[in-house]
Amino acid sequence: MEENINDFELHYDLEDEMNSQELTEIHIGDVNLPTGKIIVADPFFSLEQRPFSRTVIPDKYPVYIFMANIDALHHRIAYAKIKFRPEDASKWILALTDDLTNEELNELGDDEFYGFPVESGLACFLDEETNTQFNAKMDELQDKNPESNYYDDVLSEEFIKYSGKNNFSRDLGDWNDHHPIADSDNNIIMFASGWGDGYYPAYWGLNENGDTVELVVDFLINEFDPEGADEEYEDDED
Repeated sequence: MEENINDFELHYDLEDEMNSQELTEIHIGDVNLPTGKIIVADPFFSLEQRPFSRTVIPDKYPVYIFMANIDALHHRIAYAKIKFRPEDASKWILALTDDLTNEELNELGDDEFYGFPVESGLACFLDEETNTQFNAKMDELQDKNPESNYYDDVLSEEFIKYSGKNNFSRDLGDWNDHHPIADSDNNIIMFASGWGDGYYPAYWGLNENGDTVELVVDFLINEFDPEGADEEYEDDED
């Protein structure tokens, strides 16, 4: 059963925003959510990110990205979405983590939002249980070799194989389905974050009954100047 704790009724017209852009929808994998507690984060800084207060029924759910056509040879991920129900959402509210207080929510300005930071040019969807496993694997690699880099040593080849040959991706790959434990269903769906580093909101898409239909990350792609944007996100993860 879904829990609706700390849902701050800040509505956002996501449908009109997405329909106003030329976007290509791509199914990039299914994320396993064994606890139904979702974390959206920069994968390399996910340990500090709390899950959202609203939870979903534990299951596997499809993940989609929406590519913005910058020019004929240049695309960027404008949105990323987990789809929980087949119908379209009719309204969206800001997705909030379970550690926010009422005082913090009341101080939020009209044009402000609570979101998550990106410092490596990557974002991801993952379950709270998977997050613990993933950070343990990164620590294990670091303990074995303090000079190691999880992106270079583990993820870079996965990204290339998983999406590097897609016409909408760069050669180094713009999305990936990573399993911290090889024989486990627990996974992390990773994807490039719009123009790169920043602070981004996520929104719950609901139906008229208030049921959770989708979770959408907005990379605010139209609000950034592309000059100086991160071109090689793997260089940001040290």
